[in-house]
Amino acid sequence: MTTREQVMDDYLDRLHRSLRDIPTSQREGIISEIVTHIDEALDAEPDDSEASLRNVLDRVGDPDEIASEARERLDIRKPRTSWLDTLAIVLLLLGGFLGVIGWIAGAVLLWLSDVWSTRQKIIGTLVVPGGLLPAFLLLALPGDTGSSTCGPGVVNGIKTTVCQSTGGPSPLAQGVAIGLLVILVVAPILTSIYLGRTLMRARRLPADPTS
Repeated sequence: MTTREQVMDDYLDRLHRSLRDIPTSQREGIISEIVTHIDEALDAEPDDSEASLRNVLDRVGDPDEIASEARERLDIRKPRTSWLDTLAIVLLLLGGFLGVIGWIAGAVLLWLSDVWSTRQKIIGTLVVPGGLLPAFLLLALPGDTGSSTCGPGVVNGIKTTVCQSTGGPSPLAQGVAIGLLVILVVAPILTSIYLGRTLMRARRLPADPTS
């Protein structure tokens, strides 16, 4: 790849990142329009040097400014973020240990925020209600260890006391319990990471020029 091609790829990568919060169909239309504009401007240049390309890209505009103008035109505003969004994620994961009311407070903060879409809010609420609390409660449940009965018996011709164990969970039940525990631990952690990544992307978006 030549330096000129690298400059063009870097510019389009920045443009893609700057437009990431714009709906896909509209985003692709904007990028296609920009690429067409760049190609037409390059055709008017006296040569195909890297310097000519950089001059054209400077005239087209900075990707962040193009994205800001597109949001204003499409009436798309940068989500308002605050420390309450971080608190929502923490409470959804650990708030159940505060007598469940903590998790409920996290769910309320989640739905009041404009950072996440409705789909993301549903995922955050339903996977897993109570956060890590259900996993803790499952671990705290008393296990069925079965029972032992002892009585007189003969082993290798010697009279002795023989004990037999009965009951207890089957290997299948143990496997199901372990699988459920893994799900109850992993699912809320992955959900928190998912919501956290969306929050970080929202915070990195350039500010609205009209704000």
